[in-house]
Amino acid sequence: MKTISEMKKTAIKKDFIVDNLMKSNGLYCLVARPKVGKSLLALQLADSIANGTTFLGFNTNPSPVLYISTEMTSAQLLERINKMNLHLNDDNFFVEEQEVNQRKLNLMDLKLTFKEFSEDLKGNFVIVDMFCGVDTYTDSDLSNYQDMGQKVIPKYREICKEYGLTILLIHHLNKSNTTLGSTAIDGSVDGIITLKLDNNLKDKIYFQYESKDYERRELILKRNDNLIFEISEFESNDLNPNLLIFLNYAIKKQDFTFTCGSITSDLTLSITPSTFGKLLRKNLNNLEKEGLHIEDCRIGKERKYRAYYEEPPLEDLE
Repeated sequence: MKTISEMKKTAIKKDFIVDNLMKSNGLYCLVARPKVGKSLLALQLADSIANGTTFLGFNTNPSPVLYISTEMTSAQLLERINKMNLHLNDDNFFVEEQEVNQRKLNLMDLKLTFKEFSEDLKGNFVIVDMFCGVDTYTDSDLSNYQDMGQKVIPKYREICKEYGLTILLIHHLNKSNTTLGSTAIDGSVDGIITLKLDNNLKDKIYFQYESKDYERRELILKRNDNLIFEISEFESNDLNPNLLIFLNYAIKKQDFTFTCGSITSDLTLSITPSTFGKLLRKNLNNLEKEGLHIEDCRIGKERKYRAYYEEPPLEDLE
């Protein structure tokens, strides 16, 4: 048993790496299609944590950062760091890279690196770029649910626990805009950040965050001339990207009924049915301005909706 005074003495004052995004000793994933900016965002995050500055408005708990690179060379990393004007130095940023013509990096060999980084350098944040570039020696298949959920992800969990680290795994989205490989990857980590480009505006990037511990986050970002991600000043005026997909679908269908479960599945939305339901109800007025009307037509225990589209009057479009 502990008294209140004893708890206050032993409590961790800052049990997070990024406040409201990443907890200490957590395991997270950053996913996007190629060329969207996964590594750029990861380096920006590294810079914020290494220097204790805010990341997209979120406070960080300062720590040295270990960057494990399986694709970029040191020269390529330095080029990006210089272009982004990041303040990384010998005291707060360390790199382990895949050497050319050498065997694939693996977690067993990296344990010595993790130990040195944690114990000698007092670091507690690691970026793995890319997830599929590190061998776990578990004879695993990226697309196999049991392999990911019971073999690979638990290996990273063990490292987080043993060395007191928070790890961010960088990974790809597939052509359907879902995480490449098994869904166990999404389900086994503590949180997942998804970056998506707008189909019409190349400078508009959607930042979506799902977590077991924190509130869901959705931001609209843009990149400045130094490739730094910034929150778009037009964020509040835009529909959520999942609602935009739904709106385009509704325009084609004109009049139909649906459940939140069926629509998230049919459209492969990166959102849970319950969250989509809340998002839908919160944006009924915004959708009506675009011509989409939603009616609640609950049948027994099943909550169904009717959606019908009418072209909004011209004055509403001005």
